[in-house]
Amino acid sequence: MPRDSDAWPDEPDESDPEDRWGDPENDLVNVPSVGGEGDEGDDGDEQPVEIDSELASTFWAVVVLVNVGVAGVSLGAMFAYFRGNFLLGGGAAVVGALALVRAYYSYRGYKAGDAAGADDTADADDAAGADETDGDG
Repeated sequence: MPRDSDAWPDEPDESDPEDRWGDPENDLVNVPSVGGEGDEGDDGDEQPVEIDSELASTFWAVVVLVNVGVAGVSLGAMFAYFRGNFLLGGGAAVVGALALVRAYYSYRGYKAGDAAGADDTADADDAAGADETDGDG
């Protein structure tokens, strides 16, 4: 009596559908790593990049404010619409909107201060250059 596994002895073996792609880990293009001169992969010897403390604090303040703003506006709208709780929903939406406005003004204030700082540096360089050329007379 034949076994259950031999129910169709003349059936061909199923092919593996992944055989048509070959070995992707060996066949793919070797992409070089991004790094400086003499950087060979991930050695872990990377030097940290120095970032201006004002830039870092402004960045994180804007990140937190935008997160609070998006959460407040979206939760406020959901509380107002789904629960009918307009007091809580409206309050959350107002707090979220104020947080987004504050994030916008924080970003614009830093950008304006950064541009003013660049202009001051450029003006100082221009003034130094003008003093040198005035002495030729």
